[in-house]
Amino acid sequence: MELIIFAVIGAILSADITMFGQFMISRPIFCGPLFGYLLGDIHTGLWLGIIVEMMWINEIPMGVAVPLDLTVMTSTAVIWACHFFKGSQEAAILALAVAIPFAYLYKEVDISGRKFNTYIMHWVEEGVKDGKEHRISLGIYAGLFFFIIRSSLMYFFIILIGGLLFRQLFSYLPIHIYVALKKAWFYLPVFGFGAVLYNFRSISIPFIKTAGEKLKR
Repeated sequence: MELIIFAVIGAILSADITMFGQFMISRPIFCGPLFGYLLGDIHTGLWLGIIVEMMWINEIPMGVAVPLDLTVMTSTAVIWACHFFKGSQEAAILALAVAIPFAYLYKEVDISGRKFNTYIMHWVEEGVKDGKEHRISLGIYAGLFFFIIRSSLMYFFIILIGGLLFRQLFSYLPIHIYVALKKAWFYLPVFGFGAVLYNFRSISIPFIKTAGEKLKR
């Protein structure tokens, strides 16, 4: 039952990316601590959320581009880490690594789902031509409904199958890998901060720019 609830919550959060709202509740900095809180380890959820947020901060929906679903990546990593090995920093980092390919898998499924939505769009267009404007609302609700169902099933599959894979993998890692994962817990936020600086390197701050020009003179 808990798995079904988490799957539905994850689907609702993912809907915020492009389907409905865009209230930013789909961002890792929010969904990570949320699932951490639900599983009694908000610290791990917040830490993983910070890492994903900074490392993939440029993954945003723009135009027809389908971004990597960071909500899936963060949520599943937090769920696996907090459910199987609560409080383990090494497990949290491994869970994040395992979640990355599943996020790409979810992206491909999402693209296929959007192609399916074109059939709904054509159905709405034909109805509008015949004077059936009520199809506009029905089309919106239908698209949102199918998205929630599709995403819930994908979350359920990823959390279940990925969780089994993660638990087995973590249990049989050699000791030097555990040491590396422990270090990555502290190093990844530093790399993430570097990624933030790199992605925003072309942005000029007026005050700093003016001060720099005065120094040159």
